[in-house]
Order: sequence, then C-alpha cells, then structure tokens
Amino acid sequence: MSLLSLVLSVRPLEKVSLPSALGRAAHAALLKRIAARDAALADSLHVEGGTRPFTVSSLRGKRANGFVLPEVNYTLRFTALSAEVAKVLLDCFAVGDELELDAGRFEVARVMCDANEHPWAARTSYEELAMGWLLARETPAPRLVLSFASPTAFRSGTRSLTRESNGTMGDRVPQGMVQIFPLPELVFGSLLDKWNAFAPTALPDETRRFAAECLAVSRIHLSSHAAPFKSEGVVKFGAVGTVTYAALNKDRYWLSLLNLLADFAQFAGVGASAALGMGQCKRLKNEVGKGKAGVMG
Repeated sequence: MSLLSLVLSVRPLEKVSLPSALGRAAHAALLKRIAARDAALADSLHVEGGTRPFTVSSLRGKRANGFVLPEVNYTLRFTALSAEVAKVLLDCFAVGDELELDAGRFEVARVMCDANEHPWAARTSYEELAMGWLLARETPAPRLVLSFASPTAFRSGTRSLTRESNGTMGDRVPQGMVQIFPLPELVFGSLLDKWNAFAPTALPDETRRFAAECLAVSRIHLSSHAAPFKSEGVVKFGAVGTVTYAALNKDRYWLSLLNLLADFAQFAGVGASAALGMGQCKRLKNEVGKGKAGVMG
C-alpha cells in the first residue's frame, strides 16, 4: 500500500477557543508522531522545498463562536503518497490517544482508513489506481467533478518589471503569482507533478497540455476563502466549492489519464500548501456539482 487517506474522529477534552485554520498545527502533530517512530523519516519530511509525500487537513466540525465543544465529534485527515509514509502513518494514531492541536487537547475516538467507514478515507496503491483506468476497454465519461474542500490556490513563477536607474524597464528576481481559479491545466498539472514525483511509473507530461487545450470548465460553484497562515504572506485566499470539467476531445487514452488523476486527488491534494491544510480535494462521482463541497465531517 502506497496511498493512504486516514480520517480521525476526535473529541475535545475541554471547551477551548481555537484558530479557524489548524493546518499548521495538524502538520506539526503529524511530524511529531512520525519522529517518535522513525526519526530519519521525520527529518526528511522537515526539509523545505520540493513536493511533500503527505497532506493534512484542518479540523472539521461545528464550533460555537470559535470554541470547540467536548460534546461534538470533529474530523482530521492525513494522507500519504509513499509506501514509507503510509506504513508509519497507519501506526501513528490509535483509539484513546491524546492529540494536541494548538491550545486544544483531543482524544482520538475513531481511526478510519476505508471508504465504508468514511467517504474521505481510502487506501490503495499506484498500481491499483492506474489499472482501473488504463486497462479499461470502454472510453471513460468525459465529465469530471472535483470538490475543493479547503482553500485551494496555485503558485506560478513570473518575473517582476522594475524601472532601472537609467529609466529603462528591466526584470528582476522571479516572484510567485497566485491564481485561485482552478483552471484545468493548473489542477491536473499539480496532480501530474505529484504523481510523477512518487509513483513507480510516470505519466506523460503531455497530459498537462491535453488538460489545457481539451478540458473546459463547464460548471462552477466556488467562493473565495481566507487561508490565514500567520507567517505566510503569499497565499492569502483560495477557492472552495465544486467544479465540473468537460472534455472536448473524447480520446480514450487521455481521458483515462485525467480520470486517474482525478481519483488520485483524494490522496495528493491540489495546488499550494497541501501539507498545511490547503487544497483538500476529492473527485465526486455521480454528482453534478451543485455546490456541496464534500466537506469532511
């Protein structure tokens, strides 16, 4: 097993006011638990830059004026994109464990990793996921509906124009531009990059071009939400909601790859800062994207 989506049901031990976004706290809690089991792996996951082989969600559930309540069950999700991380993640949490998130203390009530336990829970392998689409004899449906359940944004490199001392315009150090609309090439390009970073067999880079040229946004139900990270000033907002993508080209091979990546989104997340709670994404099947974002809980 190399792909894991593990959902925890947790209960606060006391009523306490917590920040609305707890992705950083969940990130820290996960790495602390991994370090207790495999210090070398935890050190490798601490390295800045690159693509992380895991994602975390923020805390999901009903609050009262910012307070979490002991009588309410909340959910928290962690995913793994490599067999090494998946193996340790399965051993990180057990019923009855105490978990700290910011100033809150929680007790783990359930640990779920199968779809019959929770719609956001799952476990599989890259090979299993790929075989379902690449060996299919029928042309996949040309419509894909994705739910973006936490603020989703994309960073892309751009150069800033500046006025030089002699009055001419020059370009300086590359800066990051943020796009919050989930364009097909950004969404499936992000998924393709993560697949090729960790899967045993890479998918062709032309998949990105097919998404850009042959996939259209046919329906949206989106709103922009703040992503309040205390020490980050680049990504401040992201899109939440559902988007329907319709293929203009019905080529079976390329549609199979897009469907594969759409299923992969549940594990990989989409866009920037997925390891800090952003970009939580799931493919909706037999849905028309009428606005339910498929939020956990």
